Amino acid sequence: MMRGYLRLIVMKTLAKGEMSGYDLIKQIEKNTGTWKPSFGSIYPLLEKLLKEKLVDVEVSGRRKLYFLTSEGKNHLSLINKNKNTLVDRLIATFNAFGKITDKREMGFMLEILNSIRKGHLPFKELSPELNEFRATVFELYTKGKNKQRIKAVLRETVKKLRAIK
Repeated sequence: MMRGYLRLIVMKTLAKGEMSGYDLIKQIEKNTGTWKPSFGSIYPLLEKLLKEKLVDVEVSGRRKLYFLTSEGKNHLSLINKNKNTLVDRLIATFNAFGKITDKREMGFMLEILNSIRKGHLPFKELSPELNEFRATVFELYTKGKNKQRIKAVLRETVKKLRAIK
C-alpha cells in the first residue's frame, strides 16, 4: 500500500532535515509504525530525485546526507496543496453521504480524513494489529466461514473495547 507513495514519503521525511538513506528507512518505519522500505527501493529513488534536482547530497566522511533543494520544497508544497484539495473533496462527499447512512461510521471516517489533512497518520501505533484484524475478517468472511459467528465475535469485541476506561 505505502510503496506507491514512497516518493512523497521520502520527500516529506527529508523536509524535516538531512538524512542518510539508512536514516530515511528507519525514520519511515518509525513514522508509519509498520512499513520499512528496502534499500533497493530507497537508493534508486534518491538517485532519481537527485537527477530531477529535487534533492541534493552532501558527503560527510563515508555518509551521504540527502536534503531537499528549494525546487524540492516547492514541489512538495504543490503536492501538499493538491492533497488538501483532494481531502477537502472527500470530506464534502462523506458529509453528503452521511445524510443517508450511519452517523457513527461517518464521524469515524471524518476524523480519519481530518487527521490526514493535518498531516498525521491515524492509528499508526495500532497499524500492525489493525492490518492483521482487517485481513483476517476479510479473509474469513469472503471464504464464507460462518458469517454469523464472525458477527458475534465482532459484537463481543466492540463490547470489550467500550469497556476499556
